[in-house]
Amino acid sequence: MNRALALLTLTVPFWLAGCSSQPAPQQPYSDAEVKSFALKMLGTSNMSDDLYAKYRRALTEPHDGGRSGS
Repeated sequence: MNRALALLTLTVPFWLAGCSSQPAPQQPYSDAEVKSFALKMLGTSNMSDDLYAKYRRALTEPHDGGRSGS
């Protein structure tokens, strides 16, 4: 019984320490990285030429950065 209690007493703090240490969060992706990935995925899609051109134009043309709509 004493051996099991000693083992439990030694392992629980290490287990809790392992649970509390988490990797550092990644930096968010930049706008350029997001656009590059979107263009890459757009190029591999099977959409119509008109729809492809519309999405490509939306990704490559500069915009005001705000949301449009009502």
